[in-house]
Amino acid sequence: MIIRKSTKYYLILPLFAIFFGLMIFPTVFGWYLSFNEVFLSTFNKPVFNGIKNYINVLSDRMFAKSLIFTFKFTLLATLTELITGLGLAILFNRKIQGKRFFISLLLLPMMVAPALIGVMYRLLLNEFIGPVSYYLGKSLLVSQYVIPTVIIIDVLQWSPFAFLILYAALQTVPKEHYEAASIEGAGGTQKFWYITLPQIRPFIIIVLLIRGIDSFKTFDMINVLTSGGPGSMTTTVSIYIYKLAFQSADIGKSAAASLLLLLMFSLPLTLALRKIYRQRS
Repeated sequence: MIIRKSTKYYLILPLFAIFFGLMIFPTVFGWYLSFNEVFLSTFNKPVFNGIKNYINVLSDRMFAKSLIFTFKFTLLATLTELITGLGLAILFNRKIQGKRFFISLLLLPMMVAPALIGVMYRLLLNEFIGPVSYYLGKSLLVSQYVIPTVIIIDVLQWSPFAFLILYAALQTVPKEHYEAASIEGAGGTQKFWYITLPQIRPFIIIVLLIRGIDSFKTFDMINVLTSGGPGSMTTTVSIYIYKLAFQSADIGKSAAASLLLLLMFSLPLTLALRKIYRQRS
């Protein structure tokens, strides 16, 4: 059977069509919208306004405020998830009765959709009917406690992800290294700093990369739980863009904010973490 050289190009056409529909076209169309004055009511009649949308976004105090909260949330949540996941991985990296059952139980939170997590905690923390608020005698969704609350909820859901990767990483560390260190008189802390940590460092960077990017674009859980409130205290950049597009109906400005987010933060963060990972590898 003779296969023509051109056949391989036909075989990748479906993949290219999907890639074009999901990546290339939305990006190009987003650039187009960002240079036009477009509202939901006048979507078919865009008016070119140059870089006005970008200027409006950069001069918007709400955009700056949402960026500050997003960075704070990303930093605290990612580092806490890394430390918690590493601690759990070290704890389970030994013979424990019923270990498989406990690991399965531990992984359940990350199997739940973030929006559903938001609904669950919205009911649990409700000021009037929530059992947590009832027993504590206070609401955790008020301005004094809301930021630590959303960070803790994110940590509870995604620490199992960090645990899963780091637990697998610990399985790759040769036991002979620990045995040799024990013969030399090394203690548990020395083994951790000079054997465990260097061996699993690439996996730590993977956790930071994936969870950092995912935390930075958090939307579902916080939007369902607080809608960015009280006021705008928990408004992430994703929620800010959503409100611009579907509440203020300003499609052009929301497109400009999305592309600014991509160019200024998400893309440099991804490239920097990839470079660090390659160097460490």
